[in-house]
Parts: sequence; structure tokens; C-alpha cells
Amino acid sequence: MPAVHLVQVFQNLIGNAVKYRKPGQPPKIHIKAEPRDGAWVFSVADNGIGIDPQYQEQIFRIFGRLHGKDVPGTGIGLALCKKLIERSGGTIWLQSADGEGSTFFFTVRA
Repeated sequence: MPAVHLVQVFQNLIGNAVKYRKPGQPPKIHIKAEPRDGAWVFSVADNGIGIDPQYQEQIFRIFGRLHGKDVPGTGIGLALCKKLIERSGGTIWLQSADGEGSTFFFTVRA
């Protein structure tokens, strides 16, 4: 994956962690990378508002916003991340629950 694309992915995931933080709480973001089976697995975890599992596929679709105009943004950030990661042979997924924060994972070939 070109470095510029990796930067775009991190900018979007970290930006979303700040944007979707719990009201009245400072954002906490943890970034981790570990080698696995010839690839790197990155994770970006936050203590934000979380995403209900029923909506977790929708957020990766272009304009797949969950909060309408209540939160600023275009609705293309996660769709762009998915496209950039998949074009380089990786995958992206998340673990989250409504109100419990989110952890986004993605792979990049080593």
C-alpha cells in the first residue's frame, strides 16, 4: 500500500474516533500493529459512541452515514478506506457495540 494511502486511512479512522466521541468525555485512541501471516494487522480502538452491529456493513458504503446531518462529514471516509485497503490486497473490519466504542482492524501485506 502506498504510504499516502496509509496516511489517508489513519487520518480518517483517527478523525472519526475524535468526531464520534462520547459527549463530555475526552477521546481515547489506541493504535496497534502486529505481524500476522505475511501481513500487518493494524487496529485503531476508541472509547467513542460505538456502532450497533446491525449497521456495521452500512458504514463502509459510500454515503452510508448513520447520524445524518447531526455530525459533519460527507459519508465517504470509510468507503474510501475500504477501497484503498482492498486495492492493496487487504481487508478492513470492526468490532463495536452501541455505546461501547469501536475497534477498526485492517490488514496490509508485509
